[in-house]
Amino acid sequence: MRLPLALGAAFVLVLQNVLRSRERSEPSALVTTVPILIAAAVAVVTRAGAASNPRVDAYASFVGLAAAGALLVDFLLTRARRDVDAARARDAAGLSVRVRLVGAGDETEDVDASQVKPGEQVLVEPGETIGVDGIVTAGKAEVVPFVDSPAVITKREGDAVVAGASVVSGRLRVRATFTAGERAWVRLASSPAARVEVAAPLVVVGRRMVERGVPVAALVVAGATYANNAAWPDVVIAACAGAFGLSAVAAVAASALAHARGHVAAQRRGIVYKDAGAFDVAARADVAVVCSRGTILLGEPEIVVIEATPGREVDRVLALAAGAEMAAADALAAAVLGEARARGVRPENVRSALVSEGLGVTALVPNGDKVIVGSRAFLLKEKVSVAVSDARVSELEAQGRSVLLVALGGRLVGLLALQDGLRPGARAAVQRLHDARIEPVLLSGEARETCETIARALDIEHVRPEVLPSDRGAEVRALADGGHIIAAIGHAASDDGALGSADVSVAMGAAGSAPGEWGVALASDDVRDAALALTVPRACRERAKSAILVGGGAQAISLLGIAFGIAPPVFAPVMGVLAAACVLAIVREPTQTLRAPVPSSEPTS
Repeated sequence: MRLPLALGAAFVLVLQNVLRSRERSEPSALVTTVPILIAAAVAVVTRAGAASNPRVDAYASFVGLAAAGALLVDFLLTRARRDVDAARARDAAGLSVRVRLVGAGDETEDVDASQVKPGEQVLVEPGETIGVDGIVTAGKAEVVPFVDSPAVITKREGDAVVAGASVVSGRLRVRATFTAGERAWVRLASSPAARVEVAAPLVVVGRRMVERGVPVAALVVAGATYANNAAWPDVVIAACAGAFGLSAVAAVAASALAHARGHVAAQRRGIVYKDAGAFDVAARADVAVVCSRGTILLGEPEIVVIEATPGREVDRVLALAAGAEMAAADALAAAVLGEARARGVRPENVRSALVSEGLGVTALVPNGDKVIVGSRAFLLKEKVSVAVSDARVSELEAQGRSVLLVALGGRLVGLLALQDGLRPGARAAVQRLHDARIEPVLLSGEARETCETIARALDIEHVRPEVLPSDRGAEVRALADGGHIIAAIGHAASDDGALGSADVSVAMGAAGSAPGEWGVALASDDVRDAALALTVPRACRERAKSAILVGGGAQAISLLGIAFGIAPPVFAPVMGVLAAACVLAIVREPTQTLRAPVPSSEPTS
C-alpha cells in the first residue's frame, strides 16, 4: 500500500513542476524531482523482483515523504511570498493609468502610460497620477512623491518625478526619462531575470552551489554506503537521499525572499535601486559619507551676526558682501542677498566678479578697490590679514556657524555669521547608520570648528572639513583606499563629485532622473530615507546569510547522517521540512512593512 501512495505523491510533484514554472530565484526543480523519480524507479524494480522484500516499504516511505516534503516546502514558500506579490501587484495596478501626451502645437492626446516613449512630454493636472518617470519641464505643483507616500512636497521645473506620484494641486509638464517596464517602481519587478531576488549575487552563488553540489553529494553518500557492503538498491536510495537537497533549496529560496521583502520595503519609502548589483553593494557598505549642506543641514542658512571692524558701518559691510555675492549661486549667497533685502540695504555696485567655488568671491568696487568675501582660508590666500578677527571667528565657528569675512582694499572690514539648522530626522538617520554598524563620515566645506560642532551634535566621530567641491571625489576615493565599501549620501546637483566617486551613491530627490547616474535614488528629500537605503538591504543580506547558514547546516547533517548509516534516508525530507520552517522564520518581515510606509517627513516646500 505504501508504494502506490508514494508513487502518487511523486506523480503530483512532477505534474506540479511541469505545469507551474519555478521562480529562477530557486534552484532547479530537478534538484528535488530527479532523486524522487530515481528512488521510485528503484522501489518499483525491487517490488517486481521480490514482492516480499522488506526493504520495499522503506524505499516507498522515502519516496512518499520526499515528495510530500517537497510539496509542503513549496506551499510554505508560496504562502510566504504572498505579501511581496500583493505589494508588487498594487504597484503595477497603481501605474496602469492613462496620461495626456503632449503633441505638436501643445495638443494633448489621452493614451495609456505604457505607450509613452522616453523624451516625450505629458501634462498632469490636479488629481491625476504621473504615469512615467521624468523631469519637470514646466509648472509647479504639490505632489505626493511616490506610491503610498504619506508626505506632500513641492515639485517645480528641473525636479525629478517618478511614475505613481500624484498631483494634489498645481500643474506639471513632465519629460519622460523612463517608461513602461523601465520605470523605477517596476524595473526590478517586471522582468523575472532582473528581479533583486533573482539577480542578487548572494542568491546567484547559493543557487549555483546547490545545483552543482547535488551530484557531488550523491556520489559521496553512495560511496560511503557502498563501502559498508550495502545492496545496490540501498546504495541508490542513499544516493537519492544525499542528492535530495530540500534543506539547501529552502535556504536559497528564503534568502531570495529576504531580498524581495527588503526591496519592497525600501520602495514603500520611495527608495529606488538601479539594479540588483546596487542593492547588494548598498548592503555591504560599511562607511557612509554624508555631505553636510542640504543633506544633514537644511541648506537654508540665515545670517545671525553682522559685525564691522572699528570705523566701519554694518550696513556698508552687508552692502559689500551682497554686491560680491550677486555673482554666486549657492545657499550662502542667497542668505546674504536675502538679508540685504530684508534690511533695505542696496548691494554695492561691483564689476569683474570672480567666484572661487567653495571659497568665496572677489570683485572690484567703482573706485577700483578689491572686495573679497569668503572664508578665512580664502582671505589668507588673497594675502589679507585676519589676525584681528581670529578669536571672534573661532568663537562663532565653535557654535556651529559659518563665517564669511569681508575685506576691502586689502583690509578686513567685517564679518557675517550664518546659522543653518539640522534637517528633521538627521539625528535619527545617523543613529540608524550606527545601529547597522555603518560608520558615518561628515564631509563638508565648512571650517573644522564648525564641522566638528555639527558632528558632535549628531554623534559623528569622523569628519572631513574644508573640502572644496572639486576635491570631494578624491576625498571619497581616499576613504576607499582603506578597503572600505563607501556609500555617499547627497544631492545630485551639489554633491556630484562625492556621489560619483563612491561605490554606491544615494542621491536624494533624484528618482526618475536620467538613467545610469546613481546606484540609489530617492523620491523624497528625507535624510532618514537615505539612511534606510543602506540599512534595509544590509539587514536583508544578513538575514539571507543566516538562512543559508541554517539551511546549509541542516543539509550537511542529513548527508553525514545518511552517509555513516546513523540516520535512514527518510531523515533527509524530514530535515528539509524543518529547515524550511526555520529559514522562513529567519527572513520573516513584519507584514505592515510591505503594506504602508511610516511617515518619513513632514510636508516640505
